[in-house]
Amino acid sequence: MNRKQVILAMSAILMLAGRSWSATGAASIEGTKEDSDISGQLRFDDTPKGLHVTGVVENVPSGNHGFHIHEFGDCGDEGKNAGSHFNPDGTPHGMVMTDGLMKAHAGDMGNLVADEKGTANIDLVIPGVTLTGGKYAVAGRAVIVHEKKDDFGQPTGNAGGRIACAPIVLTGK
Repeated sequence: MNRKQVILAMSAILMLAGRSWSATGAASIEGTKEDSDISGQLRFDDTPKGLHVTGVVENVPSGNHGFHIHEFGDCGDEGKNAGSHFNPDGTPHGMVMTDGLMKAHAGDMGNLVADEKGTANIDLVIPGVTLTGGKYAVAGRAVIVHEKKDDFGQPTGNAGGRIACAPIVLTGK
């Protein structure tokens, strides 16, 4: 590495070390069908470890449901307007929290689990994903809850239709 490359690398490290990890976002979950009672609130926080997603989704049928970030923040046409799973690297489907960004879609959050009352609590961190900045930014995209369990099969986990959706919006920096 020459002197210029070392200086550039050190500058990048110092910029990252001084970065404010305070960007926040939210998603207000709603059912994709008019007669649906599914609702919930999610919070998104940029952290040094990745995107921290917390919240509650209610009135979901009990059991496991595929839970993904999709390409577009449009929940129209029963969630179909949200497009495919957010996958900027063209990787196979997987579980991004355990498989990493090179072996899973950046939006592959696995399953949310609803208890017998239909309540699902979410608390996870997606390493390498952010709200803003870079190719793994999710602000302006959508969160989708699927009707069935994500079995991690190819190409999208066999999770079925989209029962709930919400655009991810920035709420603070």
